[in-house]
Amino acid sequence: MMKFPKNFQIGASMSAMQTEGKGITNIGELAFDQYFKESPELFHNNIGPDITCDITRHYKEDIKMFNQIGLDSVRTGFSWARLFPDGVNIDKDAVDFYHDYINEYRNNNIKIIMTLFHFDMPLWAHKKGGWSSREVIESFIKYCEFIFNEYGDDVDYYVTFNEPLVPVYEGYLNDKHYPAIDDPKQAVQQAYGIFLAHSKAILAFRNFNLKAPIGVVFNWNYTYAFSNSKEDIEAAKVYDAYVNRGPLDIMYNGTINELWYKTLSDYSILPDYTKEEIKIIKKTKVDFLGINYYFPCRVKAKSNGKKRWIMDEFVIEIPKNAKINPHRGWEIYPEALYEIGMELKEKYDNIPWYIAENGMGVENEERFRDVEGMINDDYRIEFLKDHMSQIKKAVDDGSNCFGYHIWAALDCWSFRNAFKNRYGLIEVNLEDQTRKFKKSAYWYKKLIESKEG
Repeated sequence: MMKFPKNFQIGASMSAMQTEGKGITNIGELAFDQYFKESPELFHNNIGPDITCDITRHYKEDIKMFNQIGLDSVRTGFSWARLFPDGVNIDKDAVDFYHDYINEYRNNNIKIIMTLFHFDMPLWAHKKGGWSSREVIESFIKYCEFIFNEYGDDVDYYVTFNEPLVPVYEGYLNDKHYPAIDDPKQAVQQAYGIFLAHSKAILAFRNFNLKAPIGVVFNWNYTYAFSNSKEDIEAAKVYDAYVNRGPLDIMYNGTINELWYKTLSDYSILPDYTKEEIKIIKKTKVDFLGINYYFPCRVKAKSNGKKRWIMDEFVIEIPKNAKINPHRGWEIYPEALYEIGMELKEKYDNIPWYIAENGMGVENEERFRDVEGMINDDYRIEFLKDHMSQIKKAVDDGSNCFGYHIWAALDCWSFRNAFKNRYGLIEVNLEDQTRKFKKSAYWYKKLIESKEG
């Protein structure tokens, strides 16, 4: 059993929308509610976001189970639409629920990391243009300021956005998120709005002089050239600037990538912005980074034929000899975690960081249930060993990594995938909402208990 330092946080992640469902308090409609109403057939087994894990009714039981595993910390989040169902007025029941929820973690000696936005765009905000709307951004900042004032240092860590560009790539260049359109111009404007909202939230946070740090959780799909050809190497460089280092730099310390400006100008799709907004973005500096990592991207210089922007000139291709998670079609490549750790050490001032999500989603886990009723998820244990060993190597080599969170603490609803692929240490029975530890939960418990000191 590998041994991490005593103060290294071994925990788990989830999100508000993927666990709460409609819940016990009033909640405003989300963009995903609208997507499900319009196209329920697109959601696995026609399971929408109404119930998910029903955690607002089960949180005391769930957090007790987290404590039994020994989790040092858990990341979840606030729901903007629950606290402000109509976008304007505060719901007192929701305020009280989050106080009780956060206190339950504290009562169980679990640090709590709370995310302000995790794919859960209120429908009213989407109708106003989403992150392209300055009105929506200002409403988001008012929501953030309410949280900073109301919950203060009861929260151990704050996170502005989880995987900030995923709703952009999946909703404005794909059909996985609402509004399911494919328009680079709109995608660029949405991305710019997220960067501005993130920066404004950071600046607002500083006014409250809290002890808690604030950061962002970024999905780093570590990028490699598909081959050693000059074309693929250049393609990987540009792709990486758009998907990884460019967004990470702007949300880390407000550094704007020059390649973005040039290539967006070349295709006449620069976002609408003001000089004052750029000044705000350049003031950004986070206290820590959360990194989500599931798979690498191997980039090939090959046009998709659309010719709308520079990203149409590349494709992602998985090598034929790669190890694959067949349930997601994702490459399994733990070695990238060490490279991420070294990059953060050498190019990001060795900023405090942690793995905020990393996990193994498997379909039909019922196949692995033993005679005693427990799911023997040895594949997940193998995945954890392989990936956490790379984190341990990075820590041993001086990377300032303070923790690792598996996705997920318990089986979570996952947008159009619903519960198709299960990720949890804890199984959720959708028939009666009962919970049960998987084999991986016991392995994780031993890992936590084996820490040094």
